[in-house]
Amino acid sequence: MGGLPLVTFEGKVVGDPDLRFTETGMAICKLRTVSNSRKFNKETNEWKDDKTCWLDVTCFRQLAENTAESIQDKDNVVVIGRLQTEEWTDKDGNKRSKQALIADSVGPALTWRAAGHSAKAERTASTPADDPWAGGQESEPPF
Repeated sequence: MGGLPLVTFEGKVVGDPDLRFTETGMAICKLRTVSNSRKFNKETNEWKDDKTCWLDVTCFRQLAENTAESIQDKDNVVVIGRLQTEEWTDKDGNKRSKQALIADSVGPALTWRAAGHSAKAERTASTPADDPWAGGQESEPPF
């Protein structure tokens, strides 16, 4: 066996990233993410949320700073990293554990967006004919 499993996770960020620095100046950013599966109910002809996966993501160094600057609450993200189990003892003496992802890469998930190319195409199609910035109307650039 060669270390922790490498996984790709897509989910929604819950809360803004938490960026902190160690005493030595190393950046650490933590994200709380959630993803769920959906099932289609043929009887009601509707989609219904099914199983849910909550996953804490930790980024280090430059990735931590970049993530904190680029990602915010409710963003959809794709994270590639190493899955590990974090274990601790709570204040009542109970042993606890959770799955966490140590990120190698974090980026926006672009599968579901409010405005995509179709919205841009609709705006372009409704551009007035006398708009010099609309493109394709003049043989020379307008500058």
